[in-house]
Amino acid sequence: MRALRLVLVASLLAASLAAAGCRFGQASFTGALSARTFDPGGTVFSYVDEHDAALLADADPRVAVVMTWVVFDPQSDLSDVEGSELSDISHELVLRDALALVFTSQSEVSAGESFESVVVGGDEDGDGRMTARVHLAPDRLSSSSSYADVVPLASRRTTTVELDVADFADLRELRGSVSIAFARTDNDPGDAVEGTYTGTFYAPLVEERVAEQNLALLQGDDVIGLPLAPRSAP
Repeated sequence: MRALRLVLVASLLAASLAAAGCRFGQASFTGALSARTFDPGGTVFSYVDEHDAALLADADPRVAVVMTWVVFDPQSDLSDVEGSELSDISHELVLRDALALVFTSQSEVSAGESFESVVVGGDEDGDGRMTARVHLAPDRLSSSSSYADVVPLASRRTTTVELDVADFADLRELRGSVSIAFARTDNDPGDAVEGTYTGTFYAPLVEERVAEQNLALLQGDDVIGLPLAPRSAP
């Protein structure tokens, strides 16, 4: 009976957080691609991908930063949320802005470090120290919308991150700035949309097991590539 009460309390707490619009972490971006802004600041957190599928610890694990427009509590088990509400959160994740940053080695994630991800035509072409998954909310359509209105985004995307704080022990948070620049390549049409989003983020550290289970429940893999698949063997 006590366990049931705890589950109900957790569920009500999660529901009240969503209803009240309480945000976890922080991210704020300026800039626009044409009229399209970018707002993944509803829920922002980080976690260390320390264990593989066999629960063996990685000596130098990956670090992920998650930024989504959707508001939820990443520290609470979303299994306690009612099915319809969980479905709504997952649905909104697909329809809203999101950004995932994955740093390849925790040992390199420190204050003052800079990272760059370059994606060309959907393929990562950076130095491998960080990858970035940018999810833009789909265009809103009306009854008169047609394919004649479609203007593609420039296909070269460069994401630059500069870390101001990277503390895994005491503060347990990451803070930094982000630039996401879209530029045309020779393969793009001349009207492909170029532009840059710039912003800052504050990402509190969440326990790996909780973070990964919640991301799996939200089916985040298709949207932001998280939770991460096991690291490939060298």
